[in-house]
Amino acid sequence: MTKEVYYQDEADILWNSYFYPNSDVLKNKLNITDSEELREAEAEITFEKLVELYEEPIKGNFDAEHLKAIHRYLFEDIYDWAGVYRNVDMQKATGFTNHNDIDRFLKGELALMNEEFASVTNEYALAAFLATYYAQLMIIHPFREGNGRAGREFLREFVFEKTKNTSFGSYEIDWTKFDGEAMLKDIQFSLVFRGVMEREFQKALVRVDIDNQIKM
Repeated sequence: MTKEVYYQDEADILWNSYFYPNSDVLKNKLNITDSEELREAEAEITFEKLVELYEEPIKGNFDAEHLKAIHRYLFEDIYDWAGVYRNVDMQKATGFTNHNDIDRFLKGELALMNEEFASVTNEYALAAFLATYYAQLMIIHPFREGNGRAGREFLREFVFEKTKNTSFGSYEIDWTKFDGEAMLKDIQFSLVFRGVMEREFQKALVRVDIDNQIKM
């Protein structure tokens, strides 16, 4: 009798290496093997980290290394791969950037983001600008988990820092003002239409008095 042998290809091995055997729970430093328990613990830990970053943002040049540093800070107590690009391909409602292209695409988009900010001259242009680059960050999807939280904190810090000396005022992003479902829908069609996301950013941009740190 011949014994059947199941061979996994490299992609399957890499994909499965993120999870505990025979489960859909990501391996984690907390040794939690229940998906709902992990979700709750992750939410609690990252919320506390985001509060800390609100008080003391991570300094950087708003490049790929800066984004990785933010992701690392948020998730280093949970995952060994915090701050490390994913090494597998992923998709949800749409496909994300091939894992082999992440570094090149991310560096290119963030370089453009920093360069093109100089052309932003008012709040409406800022909302359109953010819609473009938030969509690009989500499409590149550089990490295995936590792309939304890391990307939102990255852009929050970017806006707060970059608008300090603009002629049209200083701003903060209040992510609680966003409609998450509308954003998700707009990300799926972001290469064609970004109107929904632009409106969400218009709602979430908050004027800030830098001298007194009072939101207007």
